[in-house]
Amino acid sequence: MVKKVFFLLPILLLFISCGTNALAAYEKVYDEAQLFTEAERTELNDRAMLLSEQTEMDIAIVTTDDSEGKSSNEYARDFYEEHGFGYEGTLDGVLYLLNMDEREVYIFTRDKGTKYIDANRVEELLDEVYPYLGEEKYGESAAIFLDELERMMESGPPATSSANTSGDSGYADTGNGTVSGEITWLQKLGIYFFISIAVGGITIGTMVMGNRGRSTVNARTYLQDNSFKLTRKHDQHFNTIVTQQKIPKANNNSGGSSFSGGIGGGGIGGGGRKF
Repeated sequence: MVKKVFFLLPILLLFISCGTNALAAYEKVYDEAQLFTEAERTELNDRAMLLSEQTEMDIAIVTTDDSEGKSSNEYARDFYEEHGFGYEGTLDGVLYLLNMDEREVYIFTRDKGTKYIDANRVEELLDEVYPYLGEEKYGESAAIFLDELERMMESGPPATSSANTSGDSGYADTGNGTVSGEITWLQKLGIYFFISIAVGGITIGTMVMGNRGRSTVNARTYLQDNSFKLTRKHDQHFNTIVTQQKIPKANNNSGGSSFSGGIGGGGIGGGGRKF
């Protein structure tokens, strides 16, 4: 019984881990400052999830009343990385932050998001949402953000962007006149389930094969007892010579290095505004 539990435990842990990651991928609204009503949170999450699938990049909406002493840029960047945002193994995405601790709205972009939402478009987005913030209509500001983001993605990357100058809208075409993600979330859960089963089966198979009957043949099998006797032994000493050589210490006066820009050809961008 204990062995069965031991065998099943890795499978269960893997399945739970995959399921948790799959479900987390569909949480797009993190209202830590409690600025939205329940209805607004649900609607914003559904819209952000749909737009993420259509544009093939992650879109998140975050509010906070404690930025932990960080600037809005730092908080947005850290939040994005810590929550593993990105689409289908990439880091592509856009994050809309309402930082009530600093009374600032901030739009953070990563990789594909940076190519489609450049500095000029960030300012356009801020222009659109800003009037609602002064009136404390935070849910409406987030809805306008999604509206304008969708419009910009449909129009393709800006003319100065290196992403695409051929009119690519950034949407995935299914070939039947509609736009959507490649697979549905139910299909993804199914894939995760079968992967966990396959990995678990391989693990169990490996362990079972490793515990099969082992050979008992050894050196003593072919050696008659007491047929080998040691008749003589002696010690012999060889002279050892040790030489030492002082290695000059390298003179290293090089300075530190700096890194800027994106990772793997991508980039980080964004901008904010106090309200």
